[in-house]
Amino acid sequence: MKAWHFVVLWLALFIVAASTGLDLLGYLSYLLLFVGVAMWIQARLTLDGLSITRTLSQTYAHLGDTFELIYELRNDSTFGKLWLEISEESNWPEPLPGRVLSIGGGGKTRKWKVLAKAIRRGRYKLGPIALRSGDPFGLFPREARVATEALLLVYPRVAPLPHWRLPGSVLEGGILTGRRSLQSTSMVMGIREYRSGDAMNRIHWPSSVRHRSLYVKEFELDKTADLWIYLDLERHWHRGEGEDSTEERAVTVAASIVRKALDEHRNVGLITSGTRAEIFQPDRGSKQFGKLMQYLAEVRVAGSRTIAETLVETLPRLRRGSACILVTPSLDRAWVRPASTLREAAIATQAVIVAAPTPGDARERARRDQMFGELAIAGVTATYLASGASISDLFRDTVGAVA
Repeated sequence: MKAWHFVVLWLALFIVAASTGLDLLGYLSYLLLFVGVAMWIQARLTLDGLSITRTLSQTYAHLGDTFELIYELRNDSTFGKLWLEISEESNWPEPLPGRVLSIGGGGKTRKWKVLAKAIRRGRYKLGPIALRSGDPFGLFPREARVATEALLLVYPRVAPLPHWRLPGSVLEGGILTGRRSLQSTSMVMGIREYRSGDAMNRIHWPSSVRHRSLYVKEFELDKTADLWIYLDLERHWHRGEGEDSTEERAVTVAASIVRKALDEHRNVGLITSGTRAEIFQPDRGSKQFGKLMQYLAEVRVAGSRTIAETLVETLPRLRRGSACILVTPSLDRAWVRPASTLREAAIATQAVIVAAPTPGDARERARRDQMFGELAIAGVTATYLASGASISDLFRDTVGAVA
């Protein structure tokens, strides 16, 4: 019953009692008035003295993780509360579980825990917390909002990549790879006899004099050069929804590469296409991991700027000897030429082609095979992430093989 229903009922009863002069109806009208006033007073007191706090077990989680929200309700009022409804207001993808309870007075507390699973990437705002109560008849409901807000970031999943090896570089300084380089670095691996075509500046003259024949220096690759990740977010080629979509799988691939590269003390940068070229300069360490993960948590497919245009635009930013990973669902061969230009600039280049969640027709399969053929000719190592395939199997096979 609504409060105005109660008022109308009482007025009708009072008018009938006054017009008929019946004592019984008069007594009933006074009783009804007394009950209404008592319920109004009780409703006014139901939320007095209450305070509530919420504690998050963590301020960020990866997609699929479960986190805890711990609530503590305290009643400093002298009187207990017969019933309270407590709910969390937020932009979480699904409603967070509420609670209906009673609590005693005089400083009594109630604690409970809510488990929530991270089902979608993004930045989520929790709060305020709504407290609802009222009188037993529901005539005068009361509600209060406690301004206790918190932010929760849901990062993309991070999959292990046991088959992927970070490409080496030819920059000076850093960690050795044990692989010979065709270009000069500061890391001299050894000497060997001169071969036709060897550069004159690689001749090691002391050894040549000692052996009375020409000897040249061999150099070792260095793994500390910048690693750039290109993430294609142009909307034309992306398909599907949820975790099986090309968007989610491409972001997961990028996040997994970021994690592994930073764990191996590599400088990692990120460039995305789509609305515009978003550029994060290479850096290493936990600070860079947090910065890139925060961006990947909120990024969405949008815009029409292609990965080919982004490659052409950002090529001057890449230093000679860097490494580059292209993550894209695009089967447009227009980006193969810019990718081959990276190789020509001594930038080790790899590509991950992310398949749509629905099987393609024969025309699309032919287009994919042609794409891998051109990548192989361009010297770009490539792998194919088929629909439903494990991301951890990436780079088990390369150039045209299905992960």
